[in-house]
Amino acid sequence: MILPMSKYSFLVYHGEYGKFLDDIGKLGVVDIIEKKDEASEEVKEKYDLVKQINTTIKFLQKRGVEQKKQTSKDGRQVFEEVNKLRDEQEEKLQQITMLQKEISQVIPWGDFSVETIEKLKEKGLRLKFYTCSAKKYQKEWEQKYPIEVVGSHAGNLFFVVVERGEETIDLDAEEAKVPEKPVSELKHYEKKLEEDIRNIEKEFDNHAAHSIKALEDYRNDVWMTTQYEQVHENTIREADDKVMVLEGWVPENKGAALDEYLEKENVLYVKSAPDPEKEKVPILLRNKKFSEKFEMLGELYSLPKYNELDLTPFFAPFYMLFFGFCLGDAGYGILMAVVAMVARKKIKKELKNVMMLIFFLGVSTFFFGLISGTFFGIDLYATKLPVYSSLSIYMEARGTDINEQLFNLSLILGGLQIVFGLFLKVINETIQMGWKFALSTMGWIVLIIGGGIVYALGNFTGLPAETVNILLYIVLGISGLFIFLLNHPKRNIFVNIGAGLWNTYNMVTGVLGDLLSYIRLFALGISSAILGYVFNSLAVSMSGNIPVVSIIVMVIILVIGHGINLFMSGLGSFVHPMRLTFVEFYKNAGFTGGGKQYNPFRKI
Repeated sequence: MILPMSKYSFLVYHGEYGKFLDDIGKLGVVDIIEKKDEASEEVKEKYDLVKQINTTIKFLQKRGVEQKKQTSKDGRQVFEEVNKLRDEQEEKLQQITMLQKEISQVIPWGDFSVETIEKLKEKGLRLKFYTCSAKKYQKEWEQKYPIEVVGSHAGNLFFVVVERGEETIDLDAEEAKVPEKPVSELKHYEKKLEEDIRNIEKEFDNHAAHSIKALEDYRNDVWMTTQYEQVHENTIREADDKVMVLEGWVPENKGAALDEYLEKENVLYVKSAPDPEKEKVPILLRNKKFSEKFEMLGELYSLPKYNELDLTPFFAPFYMLFFGFCLGDAGYGILMAVVAMVARKKIKKELKNVMMLIFFLGVSTFFFGLISGTFFGIDLYATKLPVYSSLSIYMEARGTDINEQLFNLSLILGGLQIVFGLFLKVINETIQMGWKFALSTMGWIVLIIGGGIVYALGNFTGLPAETVNILLYIVLGISGLFIFLLNHPKRNIFVNIGAGLWNTYNMVTGVLGDLLSYIRLFALGISSAILGYVFNSLAVSMSGNIPVVSIIVMVIILVIGHGINLFMSGLGSFVHPMRLTFVEFYKNAGFTGGGKQYNPFRKI
């Protein structure tokens, strides 16, 4: 559910404004209303600085160095030192890359003295460096010219020719540029750079052990300064800057502490209810323990508007079911649930909800694995296990199998979610605009559910055909009245008829397409089971007959294969139910979205 918000307008004397901001910052419940479309460049730069400091902190934390006595250095100084070291490291890494490329080009020429080459040149002896493929090299050249082959690499020969005086030697080979430095000198530079990089790494480790707290304090200081500046930018100054006017949103469940403070300090304020049609009211969700775990999924798409339903508790059970349907392996479900519960005890508080979400998804996967008869890729319906053997015989006698039943189940679940979404759309439209605007959606609900009931009565009961037809005409009449004539209370009847026809076209094609989308649940479940079966077959066929070795090979193939399958199928099971939620369900529930996250001004 969306927690109700109250709008506060504060009027504070300018001399007391600094203390007032400190006090409400400590309370941390007021989401300041922004009066400007965007923050000033100064504020943007400081927010960017906060991001950079955070990046630096994470960089040091990833080094995994044990925290020791913290430095007395200023956080700003530490930040500048670390970033200067990172720049130096990046520069030296680039130099090493270029140097290694140069070394690879010089290595075939071996080690030589540049000074000796210059002295020979002064004496009238010029060295020319050539390279060509070994096939192209002609042995006769060695008889005609003073040539020395000095190296070979990748099928190419590298050789030197000596020219005397005015003599010019022209060979059918590629003349290479005279290396500026010998390989020994280049390697010396490379070692020096590597040593410098090792020293920089030691400096990073030293900062990681002693400087993280200083950086966090610096980040918090910059953050608070930025927050205060942004609050001042959104403050209206009245009475020649003597009175400061500030507005903000406060959840009703957090308003008591603020009211007590305001009364105690005699701060003048006005408290009012929000107007969602004119104001961008922030959203704070508060759901039960089960639904709370799925809030992070809904936030990936969009938060609801203030005056509409929070769909989290309504899509959570469906998402859980759909994930289990897609993965559908009892073994994977057990593994996920156990890993989630073990990890939950060892991770940070912020990630505990993630682990609980994985646990719920694992439970769903386990139960759907029992239904589909899959355990780590083993087809339980093909075994002689009592329940599965009986079910297999039962379904075979009726000309069906578990796959056909799962296909039907995917469509049934899809239909249920679509109809459920239409009910939520009625509630949404009633909350936002009034019940008269929800009549068209009610008409579709009457048509779908009423039509289904009439069909069932006609095929599974002994009612006469005339009675069934009368019931059908009643359903068509009521739904047609709502869909074509009462779809909008403020339009004339002819416009409503035209709009009803257009909506009927969109609804029929849309619902049919939406329903077919749910077949992906069955398809993903089948693909997961097939992949598991394939890896099992590979493990058996490739393990060989050597007693101990075959078991080891089989275990390795099974672990790697099922690990790959769990990752790939798990990813698909995460994404596709989300797609069904955000596209099919949200659309049929009339979800608008676009809500702004509640973000109170608080002092760290």
